[in-house]
Amino acid sequence: MRICLVSASFYPATFYGGPISATWDLSKKLAEKGVEVYVSTTNANGDKKLDIPVNQFIKKENIFIKYYNEQIINKFSLAFLLGIWSDIKKSDVVYIQYLFHYTVLISLLFSVIQNKKIIICPRGSFSNFTLSNKLSFFKSIWLFVFIQPFYKKVIWQASSYLEEVDILRRLPKAKVEIINDGVDFSSFQNAEQISRENLVEKFTEKSFQEVSRLFLSMGRLHKIKRFDVLIDAFGLYQKEDENAKLIIAGGDDGEEKNLKSQIKNLELESSIFLIGKVDFDEKKLVLNNCDYFTLASEFESFGIVIAEALSCGKAIVLSNKTPWKDLEKNNCGILAENKKEIFYSAFLSVVKQNFDENQIRNYVKSNYDWEEIVKRFIRIIKNN
Repeated sequence: MRICLVSASFYPATFYGGPISATWDLSKKLAEKGVEVYVSTTNANGDKKLDIPVNQFIKKENIFIKYYNEQIINKFSLAFLLGIWSDIKKSDVVYIQYLFHYTVLISLLFSVIQNKKIIICPRGSFSNFTLSNKLSFFKSIWLFVFIQPFYKKVIWQASSYLEEVDILRRLPKAKVEIINDGVDFSSFQNAEQISRENLVEKFTEKSFQEVSRLFLSMGRLHKIKRFDVLIDAFGLYQKEDENAKLIIAGGDDGEEKNLKSQIKNLELESSIFLIGKVDFDEKKLVLNNCDYFTLASEFESFGIVIAEALSCGKAIVLSNKTPWKDLEKNNCGILAENKKEIFYSAFLSVVKQNFDENQIRNYVKSNYDWEEIVKRFIRIIKNN
């Protein structure tokens, strides 16, 4: 079976965060199971282009990837328009990522004309936050004109139960399958162990005699991630635990300047650190050697970094607007409302509780390891 995976961007376009690594990992696992994966994507990586051969399939780890060159970055590729018809024609299944992008419109139309089996993973595009924030009128027109006429011909992949609700609210008769993103559990095991003090010094170049507790958050610096709430909450917590530190990892997506100003205004420059993007080895190191992971995101269709933190056995203080409703039931952390006082209280609570790292690891391995996720995905592409 051959899949044509259409995505606006693809690995190594790491600017876009977790969805890129998730799609990359899924593709590799599918290839391991004997599925032919051909990726049709662009060379966009944020506001830059990948330094990579374009307009031809290249092989990476048994995946065939064609990076179409964009004339207008993130907006148009003539080569994609001319080439995607053939890519789709040679495939049995067309698997489309995202929703509000020209690659989706073109590939969906061509797939319908060619009567292909179509799966779309909208990655949070139907959430109230996404639809009401930025170009909301344009998105409404897009859905009405380009999606509504064809949505019954599509299998919609929801990354969580919350996303299923979002899809059905807009497309009541849609066929929806919940397939979470996954995590390569084994790749986060057997990490180097270093002290809190050495970890903080490594990533901040600042030395502290004592770090009592180390909290970590991670994600692109965008307002939807609500790092401002974490900073305010940690400022309150730090008055109780003056040697505690908070590290926030992630590339700037419009909020870095504001967050730095907030940290400075609260006089927390020695307690909270923005360390920028981290590569996989660095991520593995900080996740395994922090004490707790925390995220106050306003919305997550899944939250890959949460699964990664759980793979490292870390208890989590997490926004209740994410789809991890079973977190507390499985003794993996605390859900909190996105308000500074409530996150502050959750910080106080999480340090008093005893969490079993092995129990946390077993929970994520049983439910979200790619070996389990890919089985569900293959059943859908073969049976529906």
